[in-house]
Amino acid sequence: MRGRVSTDVTIKDIARLAGVSVSTVSRVVNRSGLVAPNKRLAVEHVLSQVNYIPNNAARALVKRRSMTIGLIVPTLSNPIFAPSIGAVETVLAEHGFGLLISCSHRDPEAELAQSRTMIERGVEGIIFTGSYRHPGVMPMIAARGIAAVSQDDPEGAPGLLSIGMPDAAAMACAIDELVARGHRRIGIVTGPTRNTRPIADRLSGGLARLAEHGIALGDAGVTEASDYSAEAARLATRKLIQQSQDLTAIACTGDMPAIGVVAECMAQGIRVPDDISITGCGETIMAQYVHPSLATVRLPFAELGRLAAQGLLDMIEGRPAAPVAPLDYAFVPGNSIRSV
Repeated sequence: MRGRVSTDVTIKDIARLAGVSVSTVSRVVNRSGLVAPNKRLAVEHVLSQVNYIPNNAARALVKRRSMTIGLIVPTLSNPIFAPSIGAVETVLAEHGFGLLISCSHRDPEAELAQSRTMIERGVEGIIFTGSYRHPGVMPMIAARGIAAVSQDDPEGAPGLLSIGMPDAAAMACAIDELVARGHRRIGIVTGPTRNTRPIADRLSGGLARLAEHGIALGDAGVTEASDYSAEAARLATRKLIQQSQDLTAIACTGDMPAIGVVAECMAQGIRVPDDISITGCGETIMAQYVHPSLATVRLPFAELGRLAAQGLLDMIEGRPAAPVAPLDYAFVPGNSIRSV
């Protein structure tokens, strides 16, 4: 049977071949209702043998449901978003939903256009990432009764379930670790703050905690990269080092800028951590490939995605969204810092 085209086979054929009822096949295909393990295995075996693919377009017309969710992320080039995307997909798959992903490149106009396209494709809900919305997005969604959730968003908007990350507290945690190791001459390299609220929050959290420790940074103590590329981080590092040549540590608002900082220090013959300590924030997968290993702050991006997906499903099914407890964070010691 293997290799037969799925359009040749109906649910009735599958039921006959598996020795079960049509309703049992329907429950297995639609992932709904309880099915005895032996019957499920029999149906799944037949499905795999005949390469059966459900006609979701036709089913959507009958049920008036697409069972599809849209997810818009700022970029796919930064690995920090991978855990949340994976968690969203896992939760949705467990409930029989498919996922469409778009990348806005942090452009509100692009996010508006992608939202419109997703609505035209019949998505039942949209998960946004970040705080900066085009003013036309929420009215468009509200007018069509589309469920919406925003992840990594402390700001929120009317009609939008928002789940924020402890970005300011995470950056403050990195500062605490540096100060505990005796550092007082600390500079900051940050990613762009204009269009990325979490990065802006991390910067403000770091500056506030430095002030609490009695460490005041003037304009010379902070440099902002123009984008998230390694070259932009290296340029920001050169500027910081030229302005503040007595630094013993650099705290970065993300792991990606921190990787660029490490590279620039090494290029200038500044040893990490012997001459200068460096911390990141976010614990991306890239941090493990840096030498020396990057000290950073773990943020629960997988849990963020899980909560966003579950919250959206609750909205779609008309259930009250469960209260979201504050998300946790933790410092991850690496070899890029030392005591002074």
